[in-house]
Amino acid sequence: MSALTKEFLESIGVQLDDEAFAAFAEHFDSTLKERILTDIVDELDDEQLVQLEQLKNSEGDELWRWIQTNVKDLSDIISEEVDILLGDVAENADSI
Repeated sequence: MSALTKEFLESIGVQLDDEAFAAFAEHFDSTLKERILTDIVDELDDEQLVQLEQLKNSEGDELWRWIQTNVKDLSDIISEEVDILLGDVAENADSI
């Protein structure tokens, strides 16, 4: 589920049809994932980076479990990046 909703956009004065919203939400989600992954990598030591590299093509939830176990501030990272990205959207509402 995306942190971005039509209701949020409407509250900042952005009206999008369903197709435009879907495209914007997809871009938002991919940007958010990229920012979160960058922050996660910044938190890891060299040994953990090697482990992460080995797991990047793993099946199922193995990678997600490893991240939850090894990134102590994961929930803070996610929350902070969601807030920052939603703030960026609100700041640039006039150009959306």
